[in-house]
Amino acid sequence: MTSAFPVFTRPVSPTERLYLAMQTLAPPFAIQLLVEGVGAIAELDLAVAVAGAAQACPGARLVRRGDDWVDSGVAPPVHVISDAGLSGDSLDDHPLLTRPLDPVDGPTCEVLLLPGSPNTVVFRAFHGVMDGKGVHLWATEVFRLLRGERPVGAREAVADHTLVERLGGGGKPTVMIPRSRSPLGRTKSVSGEPEFLWRRRTVGSTSPAAVARIAEVITAAVGGRTRIMVPVDLRRHDRDLRSTANLSLPLFLDSVPGDGWQRIHAGLLRGMVESRELAEMNNGGLQRMPTAAARAIIRAGMFLGARTGNNLVSAIVSHTGTTDLGELSCRGFAATRVSGLPVHTGMVPLTIAVMEAGGSTELGVSCRNGAGVEPRLDWLLDRIEAALGATRVVAAPVDPQADRTLTGLFRDHVRSAPEAPAVLGPEGELSYAALDAWSDAIAGELRGRGVRRGDVVAILARRTFAAVAGQIGILKSGAAFLALDPHHPDERIRGIVDEAGVGCVLTEREFAARAGLGAVAAAVLEDIPVRTGDGEGAGTDLAEPGDVAYVTYTSGSTGRPKGVQVEHRGIVNLLRAGAELYRLGPETRFAYYHTQAADMACAALLLPLTSGGAVVLVPGEVNHLTLTEIFEGSTVNTVMVTPSLLEVVVRLGLEPAAMRAVSIGGEALHEPLAAEARALFGPECRVLNSYGPAEMSIVCAAHRIEAVDGSGAAPVPIGRPTAGTTVHVLDAARRPVLAGEIGELYFGGPQVGRGYLNRPDLTAQRFVTLPDGERVYRTGDLGRILPGGELEFSGRVDSQVKIRGNRVEPGEVQSRLAAHPAVARAAVVAVRRAERGDNVLVAYLVASAGESVPEVSTLRDHLSRSLPTYMIPAEFHVVADIPLTSNGKLDSASLGTARADTPTAVLPADDIAEIWACVLRVDASTLDDAADFFELGGDSLAAVEMLSQVSRRVVGPGNDVGFVADLEDLVHRLTLGRVRQAAHRARVPAHR
Repeated sequence: MTSAFPVFTRPVSPTERLYLAMQTLAPPFAIQLLVEGVGAIAELDLAVAVAGAAQACPGARLVRRGDDWVDSGVAPPVHVISDAGLSGDSLDDHPLLTRPLDPVDGPTCEVLLLPGSPNTVVFRAFHGVMDGKGVHLWATEVFRLLRGERPVGAREAVADHTLVERLGGGGKPTVMIPRSRSPLGRTKSVSGEPEFLWRRRTVGSTSPAAVARIAEVITAAVGGRTRIMVPVDLRRHDRDLRSTANLSLPLFLDSVPGDGWQRIHAGLLRGMVESRELAEMNNGGLQRMPTAAARAIIRAGMFLGARTGNNLVSAIVSHTGTTDLGELSCRGFAATRVSGLPVHTGMVPLTIAVMEAGGSTELGVSCRNGAGVEPRLDWLLDRIEAALGATRVVAAPVDPQADRTLTGLFRDHVRSAPEAPAVLGPEGELSYAALDAWSDAIAGELRGRGVRRGDVVAILARRTFAAVAGQIGILKSGAAFLALDPHHPDERIRGIVDEAGVGCVLTEREFAARAGLGAVAAAVLEDIPVRTGDGEGAGTDLAEPGDVAYVTYTSGSTGRPKGVQVEHRGIVNLLRAGAELYRLGPETRFAYYHTQAADMACAALLLPLTSGGAVVLVPGEVNHLTLTEIFEGSTVNTVMVTPSLLEVVVRLGLEPAAMRAVSIGGEALHEPLAAEARALFGPECRVLNSYGPAEMSIVCAAHRIEAVDGSGAAPVPIGRPTAGTTVHVLDAARRPVLAGEIGELYFGGPQVGRGYLNRPDLTAQRFVTLPDGERVYRTGDLGRILPGGELEFSGRVDSQVKIRGNRVEPGEVQSRLAAHPAVARAAVVAVRRAERGDNVLVAYLVASAGESVPEVSTLRDHLSRSLPTYMIPAEFHVVADIPLTSNGKLDSASLGTARADTPTAVLPADDIAEIWACVLRVDASTLDDAADFFELGGDSLAAVEMLSQVSRRVVGPGNDVGFVADLEDLVHRLTLGRVRQAAHRARVPAHR
């Protein structure tokens, strides 16, 4: 059948001659459009549509004949390739995407169909015959035919130079001097690695002036004068023009750091209004040189640009417009993602193709490869994503070696350095070999008692060698450990053991008879003999990466604590990040002073033992002596602290001597304290603001604190997520918020915990699946993404609060308080003390009918039987009623006006009373011997400060050890009289 149209032909333009010269230098030199979706497309249907679209768009069938492109009459081939999905966004060296297209013998265009999840259609065109807009036009014609519609076609035989002549273009081209630096630094080739990298990135929103925003980030990364090339589609001058040819010419944007995107965007608009791109038709003259000569010059330019860092431009940023996903869909197939891969070009260090589709922005990236380029590229894309208003932050990919277990990593260090110290403390030193043998024996004992993989084993012990061996032994048995704090009340311990369904408890002998544990099988640590190599499972790893490593209980709003299950792979993933963040390694000496029941304690235990370092056990309660030993001693060099405890360290005037890394977390950190910390620990110490709910394996984001002004009260960023961790900032309907706006933080990735032990209802509420299928943890924390791409914590969605780094639901305290027979109703709220910068709990209660108002000491004793010290309110107030808002919620603002308290008697003050008055900010004349430190608003950290001052100013040097030991068991009843008596005994040895 004779065609109704003459044979299609058009001249090879000067620009396309340049592309022909570059083809062999940076293969495949193809524009590639990837259409991903759900559903399927039949191979035969696709082949018919591709043939029909090529008839309507003959630019898809071109081959070179001398100085012309000629329609070959042969439709682009369609290849169906199974088991070759384009998984992930790193497509380097993919054989389907790197094979060349032949401009002489053809084909110059082809289509790939990759069945899978998702199904993907790839449109490939040699850049000598099509530009990005041309490929998109051709692809829409294919899908138009797949939908059964008539093609529109694109048969204009125009080239860029002829169109410029028609438009009357000309003018003075930009002077090109190779002085623009790469945003990725100099590149040095790596043997065996691909010469170029491809990346794709999806930003979950669209932004005005996207090119200018990207240019601002690139300029900041270059750090000096920057030139960026922006291809401009010449079709904008003739809206009726339908051609698939290369019809784009560049505009050049010059910028320096500090130029905002608004200024850069204004420059771009000005250039387009003046049609400056038309003046660039013959810039440089390379287009008109013989191919061999042009190729030699280009090769030299590529070499010099890579080695010297001097380039004609720093980057190419091309925006191909907005794509309607419906245009690339058909019956049985719905497009969900459309992205473009730019050509590789060694003349320019970085090329970014921008495309908007479905409310998202797709970035396709090509860059020169070299040593260290890959992490710098990911770093740059993180910042570009943030600049485009991303409400999703994605960290670096997961380490391919991260699929390990904690016990497997521990055994690596046993084998490599068996005599290295694993645990240090008052008992001396425990080597890796000794800890391995001891924990193997415990694992064997547990297996002999019926403990199996997946069980939960509780451990009740102080911070001792035996306790460390017990926790490692539990892990070796394949079970998860549940650490209990002996200082917690029996009622709480019993409730947690019952809640967790624990069948076996490891305990030190002194705690074996603790109330409530008699019904559970107990194994006494001191009674387990250590025989090297003994025990079932010794020397083997019985756990899997997805098994639960430990369970830690946090406060619950209903009065029922909830057990967070954290898997091996979550902590292993944190370890990979921590190796750099906390400088973990054989030199690490990590302070373990936290309550055993907290996830910070798990970090202090597990991170050093899986990185070849040592755990440093700090016995007893935290006081000024233990803090002095931690921060001024010669052993500890790595520590995790809350801002509240850091405040105490600062006020004590300690002078840290040898800190390598300090992680501050558990509460919001503000600039003044961050500035003090930065100065306190010195330039050689790594100081970080760390963030992480227990459900996210301890720490899932961190910010390295460098220079801090400290004059303002702004919060310090919580930084960037750990490897593989994703962060979404969503509104109440779980939709992405706008750039810079506050929303709820949702975290995904390998550190997401398994859920709450035996609480499927609560697990379903907090561990949710987003529309894209990603399982995430809903933190209940508010935050936003800062312009530089870091996260900022902005408070809580609910009433949950951090008290000295411990997560507390005031509702749990309220329910315990209301259980007292003399209390009819109660309300507990968190109050931030501006003068100290920390949070405290304040309780309001209504007495039961016919009951006397309970004494504060009675209420404190009542709560101390079931709650840890940090959960006992600092203040108690009796009120006539609990005020409510119009919608029935607690009216916190009105509670402060309803107090009915009775002042204490006025007695003479003394030195200790003056210290109390200063720390508590009360009148010293109101204090008598019965005055209770905690009733007056004190907490354990304020007590540390008070005791240190009493020790220094009243007891005196040399007597403070006995003074502190005398008070250690009085934490619930710390009265002025008792402190006075202890101070007197310490000063007069005969009275001890």
